[in-house]
Amino acid sequence: MAEDEARDVRLQDPEADQLMVTTPHVWRYLPWLLYYPLRGYAMPIVVVMGVLIWICGYAGIFGFAASSIVFGWMGYYSMGVVSRTAQGFAIPPPLGTEVLFEGEKLRLAMLVMYIVSVLLMTVAATRPGHPGWGVLVFIVGVYLLPAFLASLALQPDLLSALNPLVSLGFVWHTGFAYLLACLALAGAGFLGVLLSGHLAGIFTSMLLVYGLLFICHLIGYVAYHRQDQLNLAVSVQRPTAESIAAEQQAVRMRALLAELDKQLAAKNPQAARDAMLKETGMDLANPRGFHEDLFEALRMRHQDALSLVQGIRLIQLLIHQKRVPRALDICEQCLDISAQFMPHPPALTVPLAEEALRDKRMALFARLDTLVEQRLPGTDEAASLQFLKARGLVEQHQDAAALALVTPLLSRENHPWRARIVALHGALSGLQR
Repeated sequence: MAEDEARDVRLQDPEADQLMVTTPHVWRYLPWLLYYPLRGYAMPIVVVMGVLIWICGYAGIFGFAASSIVFGWMGYYSMGVVSRTAQGFAIPPPLGTEVLFEGEKLRLAMLVMYIVSVLLMTVAATRPGHPGWGVLVFIVGVYLLPAFLASLALQPDLLSALNPLVSLGFVWHTGFAYLLACLALAGAGFLGVLLSGHLAGIFTSMLLVYGLLFICHLIGYVAYHRQDQLNLAVSVQRPTAESIAAEQQAVRMRALLAELDKQLAAKNPQAARDAMLKETGMDLANPRGFHEDLFEALRMRHQDALSLVQGIRLIQLLIHQKRVPRALDICEQCLDISAQFMPHPPALTVPLAEEALRDKRMALFARLDTLVEQRLPGTDEAASLQFLKARGLVEQHQDAAALALVTPLLSRENHPWRARIVALHGALSGLQR
């Protein structure tokens, strides 16, 4: 449950986004549409804004000023819900006072003008003995309000947003669900009027905000899936093969880290190690990214033993992919954890040391040299590093010292670098004559 709550307050939830973008039918996605105003950042907004709207009803003349701020927030936030949903996000955005300064004032003014116009036309249409005309105008205005709000949020310019055909297009493509949502919104507003002055009115105010966020999310959802039919210019983040693969990789990573945390919390490090080694990630689209992320996650958790094991695997993969500089960086981090760290197989110390010498990282080269001398004396790896030291001395114009290092290596007739050793010895010997 705690994990679900943590996911709800994230700005991005790839799993929820993936569910929304792969469910193009409104009725199948309806449970998540209804849940939207109750999750994450939306829930406190429903409560707080509902309370503020209720309080404004008691504030008399002072309530007009307060209402302008409250409805300004709600106008900006409603447009934000539509636009964010239309871009493929299923998580409610946060709301702060900065929207009053950073939001586009002209679009909010158009929304206010629409509401005022509907109210004025309602009054004008109301005739003595024929109140039905005014009620009809009011119903039509309220019915088209969410669609107009969506036009303001998604159209690139005000001229397109003010086009009535655009709003009608939203109504048409949203279908019967739009009608039900508007009826629910109207019902909440009607209850709010009936219960004004009563304590129960606070709940109808919350219900009104809930209904508004629901219908805004619904319209954004329809805009995402019907972008072409609606002729919208929004930037829709449709899933691609790469994004799907990245999400699958992220899911695997979260599952592995959850298992590791579970075993470590149970004081069972061996089981955690086994679980980590069992997940190779080699069938994923980006194995290197997977192993890099796992190594960083273990470092962040200060799991030194597991970090070293993962470091060995990551170094192997990086060298196999010819990414030796990055492998050297990982090796240095592992040596910072333990001075006795040794890549596996030990032969990998040679390309790492050669890269350190090439990059002039002499302190790191010295650490690798000391490690090999202590752990692998008399081996081909030790001879290779001695050859590299001799070559480094040549670059420092210390030819005599380099010759003294390379001469003993002539006895190693089966060394993989035999030809290089002989060539360097010959060159240094010629300089000494």
